[in-house]
Amino acid sequence: MQNLNKFLVCLDSTPLDEHIIQYSSMIAELAGCEKVYFVHIAKKNLSLKVKKYFQEKIQEHFKAGCETEMQIHQGKNAVQILKWSEFKIVDLVILGIKPKTESTGKHAARLINEAQCSVLLVPSTAKLKLSKVIIPLDFSGSSLTAIDAALNIKEKMGVEVLLHHVYFVPSGYTHTGKSYDEMAEIMDKNKRREYEQFKREQSLDESQYEVIFELDEDQNPSDNIYEMAKERNADMIIVASRGRTKLASMLKGSTAVNLISYDREIACLVVKNKAENMGFFETLLKI
Repeated sequence: MQNLNKFLVCLDSTPLDEHIIQYSSMIAELAGCEKVYFVHIAKKNLSLKVKKYFQEKIQEHFKAGCETEMQIHQGKNAVQILKWSEFKIVDLVILGIKPKTESTGKHAARLINEAQCSVLLVPSTAKLKLSKVIIPLDFSGSSLTAIDAALNIKEKMGVEVLLHHVYFVPSGYTHTGKSYDEMAEIMDKNKRREYEQFKREQSLDESQYEVIFELDEDQNPSDNIYEMAKERNADMIIVASRGRTKLASMLKGSTAVNLISYDREIACLVVKNKAENMGFFETLLKI
């Protein structure tokens, strides 16, 4: 069983750094992390004075009891971060997310798609606590990994767990002779039966979480996921994935990337695993 021992935390010499260091400290303490690499990617060589600046920030804001190391490298952000994360065999990359007015999010999107390890995206507004998490539910083994791990966190920390299943009316519903509303009701009943089967097969205890079913009218689940997370004041969205570039089932391709294109107010964890792929929260608690 692989432990979550190494983090890579990206710093960019902006006011967001302090918050990212503090958030990383919180996660590292929860994880029992052994070492955190703080990395700044620069366009040109920087002086030792700049490295000292970062080291002082880390000393001031990082309180977890683990080893830290500051590195400064030249190159393109996403490329260098990917190379460094693979070279150091890290288990989690933590990246700050700026408002849409300041950043396109292209580096985060590339990391989501190409990193072998889990990626945690942290906006400047993310709270320094973890009391409520929301997990998109698609009845797959990937979402089960996130559920099991989140329930273990609940046992240890009292985290509230929300499971969110988004469904839609098939585009060819008119051939059935049913109205849209009638078909939506049928889909709702079908999905609830599917959930009940999933719950029985996996021996889930429904008293430990809340499950939410929601009709998606535009077949774009990412907006439903994000808005539900905001509505329920979730501290983190956990998107389970499997494979190096594949998101599980319903959450394929661009969904996780789309999540970072909203107002970027909620931390978003894209769960991957270097060995095809153990869930982040499972490793977090060394289940």
